[in-house]
Amino acid sequence: MPRRSPSIRIAWRLCALAAILAASALLSALLVRLAPGFGADERMLDPRLSAASVGAIRRERSEGSDIAGYCWSYVRRLAHGDLGTSVSLGRPVSELLAERMGVTARSAAAGLGISWVAALGGVFLLEALRRRTCDAAASLAAGTLLCAPAALVALVCLYAGGTPGLAIAVVLFPRLFRYARGMVRQAAAAEHALAAEALGEAPLRILGLHVAVPIALDLLSLAALSVSMAMGAAIPVEALCDSPGVGQLAWQAAVARDLPVVVNVTLLIAGVTATVNAAAETVRAAREAEA
Repeated sequence: MPRRSPSIRIAWRLCALAAILAASALLSALLVRLAPGFGADERMLDPRLSAASVGAIRRERSEGSDIAGYCWSYVRRLAHGDLGTSVSLGRPVSELLAERMGVTARSAAAGLGISWVAALGGVFLLEALRRRTCDAAASLAAGTLLCAPAALVALVCLYAGGTPGLAIAVVLFPRLFRYARGMVRQAAAAEHALAAEALGEAPLRILGLHVAVPIALDLLSLAALSVSMAMGAAIPVEALCDSPGVGQLAWQAAVARDLPVVVNVTLLIAGVTATVNAAAETVRAAREAEA
């Protein structure tokens, strides 16, 4: 099959990104609409409110009842840079996201950095040592952390005085460790690595040239995937650690059935994930074309 030109590949990726964002917005709106308690508001239980006030609240909460109509109006507002107004907080969604994105970005970046350093350091150290007891202990520790829910990790870090970034790192570490360990094992068992070892090359040289270099593109794909992992882990971590980020906002909006906030946060997470994955695929394709 003839290869597509770079412009066609970029156009396909942009179309795929638009389709992912549209599907994310539609599904998030549909899930909120079908969730129990949609349209209810605790303010309606206030006996001091008049019937007109209760009716106004009911009309306000039923804005998203027609999913198709809501999505169409959302697209029209989005074209003018309007992300809507939060029903529960009474503030523009754009202001809420602008205030909280920095907090989540710092926590996610810290978690990604700590988890990647720990995972790669542990993997290459185990490969250099090649001791079954150390390998078994590391696998047991990673498996135990993998079974721990993100909410439990967040609570432990909160009571221990840790930061949300540390909690995100603990959530990501076992996943990155297991994937990276499998990649390194497979690369170390390749013929060129075994031949280099048989010729007496230094272990560090073998790890660098014959193990790390061949799996660099695979690690790049894993790095892109870890960004979406960090965004997903940020929601329970920030909610339980009382960190004023996008994750806490998403949790509050989901509890309050705040459709404008839920849709925009879903689009934000989906957009970041799809953009990072597309960038990683572009770099990988360029490297493979050069090779």
